[in-house]
This record gives sequence, C-alpha cells and structure tokens, in this order.
Amino acid sequence: MTNIVPFSSFALSATNVFTPRPGARPVTVEKAKPRPAAPKTGRFGLAAEPRPVARKIEVKAPPPPSAAQLYVHSGSTYVRSEAFEQWLDEAARRVISQKPGRMSGAYALEILAPRTARTRHFGVLERPLIELLTRCRVITHGLSPDRFSVSYGGLGGELALTLTEFAAP
Repeated sequence: MTNIVPFSSFALSATNVFTPRPGARPVTVEKAKPRPAAPKTGRFGLAAEPRPVARKIEVKAPPPPSAAQLYVHSGSTYVRSEAFEQWLDEAARRVISQKPGRMSGAYALEILAPRTARTRHFGVLERPLIELLTRCRVITHGLSPDRFSVSYGGLGGELALTLTEFAAP
C-alpha cells in the first residue's frame, strides 16, 4: 500500500509526532485544548457583544508613548513599535477592567490630559487612543471621532477619556 501523505505519523496520548522523512528531526504537535464557545446570538462584530450600547462612556487610560516611539521603519513601511504594542496590551487590560459599554456609531471623543512631555502633542494622541478603543471593542473598527477635543487639567498621570454619542447639529 502506498502512503499518500509524504510523512508518517504516530500518536502518543495527547501529542502527535510527525517525521517528515527518514533521518529528519521529528516535529511534535500538541492537540488544541477545547475552550468554551461564545454565546450564539446570531449577530456579528460589535452587535454580538453582550455589553450594552451606551450614550456616554468615561474611562481612564495611561498616556501613549511619545510620537517618536509609536512606529518603526521596516523596509518600505512603518509598523507598530514594541513600546507601542506593550502600551496597547497594558492599556487594554486597564480599560477592559473598567467594564465600559460600547458605542454603536458616530461619537465625540474628549480627552482630559495631564501636562507632561508625553501629552504635549495633541494630534499624536488621537490614533493610538482610537486603536486602544478598537482593541477593547468600545468603538467600531478604526472609526474616527466626529468631534475630537483635548485639554489639559487631569491630575495624576492618566488620561480621562469621555466618549459621547454624536448627533450632527
């Protein structure tokens, strides 16, 4: 009998060992552990979230890294830096722990920031915070605010973010 698959395999308990050809190093693959499935609602994206839609959301987040540390040049494009990725992970955990609601559409974003070297460039604050809110599933993927305002005055080292439902005048 001819084996159609170009490698042989045998199983040991919860691990499969594959040998691609005679004399080659065996590759070990562990079986995936089952995890609980999300509740089936028949909806997708933000609409499937169990969190309610809110008209006003207030959360606190650490300020993003400085503008020079957000992206690094990689060949012909720019990619997120390691510092930016670490900030996103840490800030996402802090925002999610506050259990914010979610915005269903257009919104206005108001930021109250402490006066520091990291917050002095208001234009640089917008994109990292939008990526943070998208990662936490507070806003629809990458949706920019219809109104954006930043002011100084926060105490401590955190940013106070206020998202409100935006209705055009």
